[in-house]
Amino acid sequence: MGKGSHDPQANEPAKLAARTLTMKRSASRDLLGDALDCAASCIDAAALDAYRLDYASYRLGAMRGAKGEQPSANDDKAAMIQREYELTEALKKKTEELHAAQRQVEELTRATRDLDAVRASFATADAALDRIQLTARNNLRERMESRRTKRVARVEKATSQVAKNSAAGPIEGSSYSFTTGAPVTTEVLVARGVVAAPEQAAFEIVPMASASSPLFVFTDETVNSLYGDRFISGFERMGFVVHRIVIPDGEDAKTLEVYAELADRVLTVGIDKLSILISLGGGAVANVCGFIASTLHRGIGLIHFPTTLLAQCDAAISHKQAVNAPHGKNLVGSYYAPIRIVVDPDVLQTLDDWLLPDGMGEIVKHALCQDATLLKMLDEYDGPLTDPAFLERVVRRTIELKCQVIDIDPKEKREAVVLVYGHTLGHPIEAISHRPGSLCCLSHGQAVAIGCVVAARVAVKMGLCDHAVIQRTVDLCKKYELPTVVPADQSVDRIMAKLPYNKTWTQEGTVMALLEDIGRLFNVDQSYLLPVSESVIREAVTETMAPPGTVIRGAGSSGFLRRNKVSANDILEAADKPIPGSGWDKNSAVPHAC
Repeated sequence: MGKGSHDPQANEPAKLAARTLTMKRSASRDLLGDALDCAASCIDAAALDAYRLDYASYRLGAMRGAKGEQPSANDDKAAMIQREYELTEALKKKTEELHAAQRQVEELTRATRDLDAVRASFATADAALDRIQLTARNNLRERMESRRTKRVARVEKATSQVAKNSAAGPIEGSSYSFTTGAPVTTEVLVARGVVAAPEQAAFEIVPMASASSPLFVFTDETVNSLYGDRFISGFERMGFVVHRIVIPDGEDAKTLEVYAELADRVLTVGIDKLSILISLGGGAVANVCGFIASTLHRGIGLIHFPTTLLAQCDAAISHKQAVNAPHGKNLVGSYYAPIRIVVDPDVLQTLDDWLLPDGMGEIVKHALCQDATLLKMLDEYDGPLTDPAFLERVVRRTIELKCQVIDIDPKEKREAVVLVYGHTLGHPIEAISHRPGSLCCLSHGQAVAIGCVVAARVAVKMGLCDHAVIQRTVDLCKKYELPTVVPADQSVDRIMAKLPYNKTWTQEGTVMALLEDIGRLFNVDQSYLLPVSESVIREAVTETMAPPGTVIRGAGSSGFLRRNKVSANDILEAADKPIPGSGWDKNSAVPHAC
């Protein structure tokens, strides 16, 4: 590291001492007070007993003197000797107790001095920790200022070159300019039962201008078997011409080859400028359909019907459309806003079990870096993950949060950086888990959860937050059945080699969104992407690796996803179940603009 660097692990003993002494300080203070009170009571009791013995002896002599009695030869000398012996022994015992109490006072006095020394050590450790964190923050600010200085120097150099060219002689011609990027509003509707019966809302969803143009419904094999016929027939009954295109399940559909094939099929069938492409499925379907819509005819209408928890909370609530490349996820894409996004919470009841924790990965991300309300909701909930009311609450809240940041920062340069938290390492880990021969195939939400744990470790190593942030992240991920370690069959070198293909990477290195505390990203002058050295990332990934030989189980237990993710027969059985709350109610639909 550069000037003012320090060993990030050097403050670990100080932090441990700080936490331990904080817990023991109050208990030691109470123990000392109780012991001093006990010693004082013992001293008082011993002194009182000694006084009573002396007083009894005095009274005995006084009584005899008052009666004029003299010890007679008939007195039982043995009894008097015995009584004197007993009094002597009692006095000796009380004297010993007094001495013991005095010794206890001396020991407690020494303990008090030791406690004062510990307090001084605590203050020293606390001050050292503050200095370490201040140094780390100053180093980070210096690095970011250095990056700004280099950029300014490059701009000045380019400006100087332009000036030289201008001095050589004017370029003949004229200069013009134009502005693009008019604001586009996307409406997000949350309504129950609309996927099962779209005819009740067809003209609320599809613009009237497109009523006579062909519609194309993109869906995958699983969702098509569940909802395809009902969904398409609903639009056809309202007079729309609908073409169905079924694509492979999952990430297998997000390739340039599949994109080219599907685009050619749409063009062969025939579209016009007012045609609408509709995605009915999870995040992969939304990405493929969205990228095709953004490129055909330089952009045609796009509507999303997300059917997985991940898509309803993240993938479909976006204007980022992309497919994968051999080097990494979502490297080929565009920014293109859908006309409308329709979220039906009822479809979540037919999801396979592993898809619910997958969606919770993005929800946990929002809670960790953006919203205390959502974090409290996740902390306090102790019911099953399949509860419809709980799922609808977290879906609505996450949509609100995402729309808020996209609305003010559509290109994710400032506040909307929260959306990529956990993704810098999550994407490489996910991509590697899908390579041939991998023992552990991770879903996107699972990989993001691991990425959040790595990001928390990076923030601690850079002195931006306390170690408790790591533990809080791990605890929340485990509660919602998400993995917290990198699969043992991956290597640190392979993960590091993927970092240059991250969409935020520059020639100056890796930048990451990092927490300052739970619920708050660290920033320097509203810059939320911070430069991180390769050595710090490597250490954080190494510490997050699963031990060799770790047993990989299904998503419902350890959080790792089986290769044969879901049985088609299991999902087809769910298709026969009635969908509660079917039937469109316009008044119950909750719109969001983003």
